[in-house]
Amino acid sequence: MVKRTFLRTAGLTTVMTVMLTGAMAGSAFAAYDDMDAVSLSKELVGKDYTKGGESLKGGFDESGLNYYVYKMLDYKMPRALADQFKMDKPLIQSFSSIKEGDVLFFGKGNNPSSSGIYVGNDKMIMASSSKDRVVTVSTQSYKNQFIGARRILSANDQKRVMLVLTAQKYLGTPYDFGAKYGQTKTFDCSSFMKWIYSKYNIDLPRISRDQAKEGKFVSKSDLDTGDLVFFTTKDSKGKIGHVGMYIGDGMMIHTYGEGGVKYSTIESGWWDSHYVTARRVIN
Repeated sequence: MVKRTFLRTAGLTTVMTVMLTGAMAGSAFAAYDDMDAVSLSKELVGKDYTKGGESLKGGFDESGLNYYVYKMLDYKMPRALADQFKMDKPLIQSFSSIKEGDVLFFGKGNNPSSSGIYVGNDKMIMASSSKDRVVTVSTQSYKNQFIGARRILSANDQKRVMLVLTAQKYLGTPYDFGAKYGQTKTFDCSSFMKWIYSKYNIDLPRISRDQAKEGKFVSKSDLDTGDLVFFTTKDSKGKIGHVGMYIGDGMMIHTYGEGGVKYSTIESGWWDSHYVTARRVIN
C-alpha cells in the first residue's frame, strides 16, 4: 500500500510557508514515501540542481526529479529524460488536456530537453539548470516548447488529488453545526465531507456516524490520502461525532469550531486522543 499526502494550502505558491509554521512544522520533512506526486514535488522546491542528481542530498537534474518523485510513490520510471518521454503511459498531446501529476516534456520533435511535474493552476515543478535549483514556474512560459506529457498517476490517484484540491477551496468557511446540505456558505463536519465527495461520484450519508459505515475499514497506520477519519467529541458521549479527510503526514482537512474549515494533526493533541476509526471510500 502506498500512502500519499496532498496539497496543504489554498494557494499553490504558499505550501512551504504554511507547512513550516504552526501545527504542520513537525511534518514538513516527514517521510517522502508518504506523499503524492504533486505535494512531494512542491516539497522539493529549493533543492539544489545537480547534473546527474536524483536524491535529496545529491540534488536533482531534470529527469532525476521525475525519477525520484515517482520512484518514491512506487511507480516505475526510466532514469533518462528521453526514455521517460517514451514511457508506456498515456501520451497527452494537447496542452489543454494536462492534469495534476502529469509529467510535461519540452523540446523539439520527439527530443525532450526539459520537463516538469504539473501541479495545477498553470504551474509546474522542475529542476532548473539556469536557476540552479528546483523551482515553481508558469507552464505558459514553456508552452511553445511543449512536445507532450505522460500521465503517470492511476485514476484513483488522480481522484485523491482532486478531492483535496476541491476541499482546499473552502478553507476558512465557517463552521455551523447542522448546516443545511447543498449550500456552501457554512458547513458542519459531515456536510463538508458529503459535499466534497459528491463532486467525485462518491455518495455519503449526511451524518458522520453513518459515514463511518461506508467503504471498508483501514487501520490508522495504513491511512491513505482521501480516507475518512472519525473521532469522538466532547458532546458525542463516547460515540462517533466528527469526521475529516486524511491528507497524509498525519494531517486531515475538516471543519470544527472556530476557524471553520482547517488543517489539523491527528497524531497528537485532541484529535489523536479522540481518534476512533477510518474508512476507505475510494475503490
